[in-house]
Amino acid sequence: MDNIEREKQTRNRRECIIGSVYVTLLFVITTVVCCLCLFYYNSDEKTTARKEFTIAKMDRIRGFQDMQSDKMVVIDSIYNKIKVFDPGINAGYEENDIKFYLNDIKSIYDKNSYDDRYKIFDRISGFYRMWFDDKKELWSKQQNIVIFKKNLEDCEIGLQKKQEELKNTKK
Repeated sequence: MDNIEREKQTRNRRECIIGSVYVTLLFVITTVVCCLCLFYYNSDEKTTARKEFTIAKMDRIRGFQDMQSDKMVVIDSIYNKIKVFDPGINAGYEENDIKFYLNDIKSIYDKNSYDDRYKIFDRISGFYRMWFDDKKELWSKQQNIVIFKKNLEDCEIGLQKKQEELKNTKK
């Protein structure tokens, strides 16, 4: 019996040593994996790259805001020019000036079409161009109405004269 008990103690001691080695090995492997995850994947290189990307993005946003504030003066002046534009006055330079500024605003979007924020310049240019064209078309239609009314009055006067002449010839 003593041999059997010795054997059990030896096995228990051996199993304890193997278990300890196994747990120690598992702890070391887990520690190495965790250290790799913490220090390698969160290294300064990746953090620096993210910081540089964020700084570049902020610079683009700041650049857009600066351009937007600079061009607001031009957009306001285009608005005022279109508002006071009178197509009846033969001032081709005003029309050319408005068209130049509208193309200038549209070119901002054309240069930066990759960024959706710049679409606002295209939309403003298109809206003002439509307003400008509509204003010219409205003026030309109003002038046609005035001409047609004048022609109608002339026709009515001519008709009245003819009717008077007919009355006078019948008498």
